[in-house]
Amino acid sequence: MIKTFHIQNYKALRDVTLELTPLHVLIGPNDSGKTSVLEALRAYCRITSRQGEPFEGRWTGRQLVWRQTDAKVVFDAAGRWGGRMIQNLIRIPFPASGRNVQPAQEVTPIDPSTPFRSYDASVGWLQQATGPTQFYRWIPSLLALPVAFDFATQFGMEPSGFGLAMYLNDILANDHEKFGELERRFLGVFPAVRRIRLNREGGFLTVSPNSTSGKGLGIYFEQESGDLLPAAQASDGMMLVLAYLAILFSPKPPSLLLIEEPENGVHPRRLQEVLRILRELVSEQDRTQVVLTTHSPYVVDLFKPEEVTLCLKGTDGAVTAHRLSDSKSVREQMDIFQLGEIWTAEGDEALAAPAKAQEAAST
Repeated sequence: MIKTFHIQNYKALRDVTLELTPLHVLIGPNDSGKTSVLEALRAYCRITSRQGEPFEGRWTGRQLVWRQTDAKVVFDAAGRWGGRMIQNLIRIPFPASGRNVQPAQEVTPIDPSTPFRSYDASVGWLQQATGPTQFYRWIPSLLALPVAFDFATQFGMEPSGFGLAMYLNDILANDHEKFGELERRFLGVFPAVRRIRLNREGGFLTVSPNSTSGKGLGIYFEQESGDLLPAAQASDGMMLVLAYLAILFSPKPPSLLLIEEPENGVHPRRLQEVLRILRELVSEQDRTQVVLTTHSPYVVDLFKPEEVTLCLKGTDGAVTAHRLSDSKSVREQMDIFQLGEIWTAEGDEALAAPAKAQEAAST
C-alpha cells in the first residue's frame, strides 16, 4: 500500500508529493491535475507489476512530459507491500518521437536489516507484492448491459463498467461462497431485494448494437410478485453498489482501485451509502487501496481531513497538492461543520494556504 507518492515532470505535475491513506480522495477545480494524478498512479503500478504499457491513450514523443522537455518523468513511492516497508524509485526517459519508453527502477528496503540480494530479486518481489491496478469511471447504463461470453478473459471490466455481468459470473464460477457473501452484503444495502440472478441471454462483445450469447443481470424483489427486474431498469445507485462489491469481493482484487467522480448520476444520499460500504470493505482487508476524485462536497463529508488532498494549478501551470489536515481553517471548524461544508464555504485557495501563512494573516 502506497504511503507517499512523489511525481516529477508528468504533464502539469512538475513536482508533487501526496501522502495517501487506504481510502483517499482528490478534490479541486476542473483542470487542476486530479486525473493526471490517477494516471500517474496507474502508470506506476503498471510498471511495477509489469501489467502492459504504462501510458495509454493518444500521445507520442514527449507530449506527456512537463512542457515537453527532455527531463525524465519520475515516480517515487514509499509504502508497505508484502509486510515490507520499501521505497521504489522509477525514472522514465521519453524519446523525442515515438512511444518507446524504457523505465528504470530502484527498489530499496526502508528497513536496512532486510536487504534484497540482487536487483532482479527486488524487482521480482515487488512485481509479486503489488498486483494489478484498475481504473474506473462508472457509467451506470453500461454497468447494466448484458455481456457476451469471452473465454479468453477472466475478471475483465472496461473503465466505463461495461462487463459487470460477466465479472460477477466469473466470481460465481471461481468462488461460490464469495459470491454468496457479496450477495448478502448487497441485500443488506437494499433490503427489498431478494436475490441477484445471472441470466443466459444475448450479450454484447462491445458497446454496440450487435450481440451474441452471454450473461445479463437480473434482480428479484420481495414485494413485486417475485418478478425479475432487468438490470437496465434498476437504479443507478443499485448498479454502482453492485460494481464496487464485485471489485472488492473478486478472488483477484486490485492492489489499487482508481475511481473518477463516483457521484455522476447518483443521488447524494445513495452515494453516501455506496461510500460507506466501500470504506467498510477497505477496512476489512488490506489488499486494496482506493483513490477517488470528486467535485461533490457530499462525498468529502464522508472523509477525514488527512484523507483528502486538494489539487490546484498555479499561474505557472504547475499543479500543487495540499492535504486538508494541514489547513488551519479546517482544523478550527471541524468540530462545528462537516468537511464538505468547510470546503464549499472557504473555497479552494483559502484551504490551500499553508497553516503558517493563515496564522500570520490572522494576526
